[in-house]
Amino acid sequence: MPEMCALSRAIGNDEECGRGWCAFWEHGGAIVEPGCTVQRLGLDLENVELCHYLLDLRRALTNARNEEESRIARQQLAELVPPDLSGA
Repeated sequence: MPEMCALSRAIGNDEECGRGWCAFWEHGGAIVEPGCTVQRLGLDLENVELCHYLLDLRRALTNARNEEESRIARQQLAELVPPDLSGA
């Protein structure tokens, strides 16, 4: 059975997890396994406004036409990461 997108599920939609095709997917490496950034952050997915914001942000990342648009969208995502997780 395919894994469903936690963000879409939180707002009442059924959408299969895009995995590597999703802007929030971390491909992993030597230290971390592949996985969803949103799930790793442990965000409150019961907050529907936050879920809509994140889906809009994902759309902006996916549709970024240039490096500047991509940088702005990634900066918005980074601002959601608590300082103890970001190393700040």
